[in-house]
Parts: sequence; structure tokens; C-alpha cells
Amino acid sequence: MTAEPGRTDASLPQRVLRAPLDVARTLTRAVPQAVDGYFADRCSQHAAGIAYRVLFSLAPLAIVLVAIFGVVLQDDDLRQRVIREIVNALPLSDQGSQDVTTAIEKIATPVNLLGAASLLVFAWAASGMMGALRTGLEVAMRVERARPVVRAKLVDLVLVVGTAALVLAAVLLNLAAQVVSETVHRPLAALGLEGGALELVVRHGSPLLLSAVVVLLLYRFVPARRLRFGDALAGAAFTAFLLLAISLASGWVFTRTSRLSVVYGSLTAALVFLYSVYLYASALLLGAELAAAWSHPGPPTGEPFRAKARRLALGLFVHRDPPPPRR
Repeated sequence: MTAEPGRTDASLPQRVLRAPLDVARTLTRAVPQAVDGYFADRCSQHAAGIAYRVLFSLAPLAIVLVAIFGVVLQDDDLRQRVIREIVNALPLSDQGSQDVTTAIEKIATPVNLLGAASLLVFAWAASGMMGALRTGLEVAMRVERARPVVRAKLVDLVLVVGTAALVLAAVLLNLAAQVVSETVHRPLAALGLEGGALELVVRHGSPLLLSAVVVLLLYRFVPARRLRFGDALAGAAFTAFLLLAISLASGWVFTRTSRLSVVYGSLTAALVFLYSVYLYASALLLGAELAAAWSHPGPPTGEPFRAKARRLALGLFVHRDPPPPRR
């Protein structure tokens, strides 16, 4: 067999050694495209829309999740842990969390046909945030033809059920991380190495892995465009690190913005929550832009990274292409 023109066959060790360089080269080409696409597609507006829908859909979603776990989970301790995790996600003060937990448990008990019908209404209301999320991802991934209305709404309802599985997985993962942390803490403490890199990996590694898996599933199956696994994985890994950075900085943000209670009073917690969700949604859409750019990064131009960064910064102020002709 003769090799194709312009193609060089490399051995497996050479390809393995060259893989990090290829990834870095593609990353330097895809990141400027992702940032440019984020602003060109107005993803910040979609992130704000997602945060708005999340704020008003979170209470119905909590009721539906508590109802699901009340039927599925038979272990009382695990069910209480899951409900506590759900309530902690609500923008509430510590004083009102217990009252809200009791109220949600009462509402989420489908004791009759009316209760079951009300849960269906709550599930429909909770699917609004999923619809906003799906629409934002489809915009970021350049979906040319969306799903029909009924199929799109079914995807939103499946995401509501998937959220229940995610909450349960997060609780189980936290329990497992606590067991592992306690197990490794004793021998490390005996050696005087407690609080080292291993505990840091256990504490932050499991949320990072869970975020990457969830975002990978979102990128692969939610938009009406099937990305290749490698392209979705690149975007998911990028997004997972962004989400971890935002979560680490959220404590500092909450401390700084809590001073706004002098102006906004009891609404401060809701406003801080809304802005946090906006940051998370922005990271998710930016990662989707990266996945789309990774799948079609364009032909290599040989342009150095400094020139690409300069061109990207210049594009924030002036248009580089002529306007499209009027029809």
C-alpha cells in the first residue's frame, strides 16, 4: 500500500508521544473560536435566561424530586440526606430550611389523584429550566434544526428525572468520599502528612469527575446534534474545571455580596444564588462552544498563538468580516 500524499504514518509510540502536543495545538485553536462564538451567539443572554428559569423552577423541581425519592428510597437515613441536599440547593436561610423541608414533604406526597395531578403540574413547571438549558446548548452548538415540540418537551422531562439520579449520585459520592477521606486520614495523620495533596484530590476530585460525566452526557444527548465522543469529552473536561473554579470562588463571592443585605434585605440570598447560577450556566455554554469548535476547528493556518489572541481581542471591538448582504 502506498501512503496518501501529505500523510505520514507514525508508529503507536510516536502517536502516543505526539498526542499531548496535538491536544495543546487544537486547544489553542479552539479556545479563541469558543470565546468568539460565545459572544457572537449571545450566550451570556442565554445564561441569564437559564438562571432566571432555574430560580422559578427550583421549588417545583424540589417537590418532584422529594416525591420521587419518597417512593424509590426505602432507607430513611439516605432519604433524609437526599432531601437535605435538595433543600440546601434552594436560596434559603438556615432558619427557614426546616420549615421548607416539612412543607415540601407534605406537598410531595401523592396520597390521591389530586396529589398525583399536582405533581405532574410541578414536573411540567420544573421542565422549564431544562428547556432553557436545552435551547442554550443548541444555540452554542450551532444546531440548525431543533427537535419537534413534543420530542423536545420529552427531553426536558427526561432531564427532570435525570436530575433525581444526579442528586442521588452526588449524595452517594459524597458519602464515599467521606469514607475514603476518613480511611486515609488516620495513616496520614500518623505519618504527619494530613491535609496534603491526597486529601485535596479526594475532596475535589470526585466533584470534578461527577461534573465531567454529567456535562459529557448533556453535550452528547441534549442538543439535537450528536457530537463525537472525543469532541464532547474535550468540552466536558474544560467545563468541569471551570465549574470547579467557580465553586471554589463561590464562598468568596457570597461573603462579598452578603453585604448587599443592607440594600436588598432578605432578597440578597436569592440574588447571590441567581448570579451563581448565571456563572455556572455561562461556563456550561462556553464549554459547549469549545466542543463545537473542537469538532470543526478549521484548517491549521500556522498562525502563532499571540497573533490569534490579538485577533480575538481586536474582534471584541471591531468586526473583521463585512456585513452580510440584505435580502
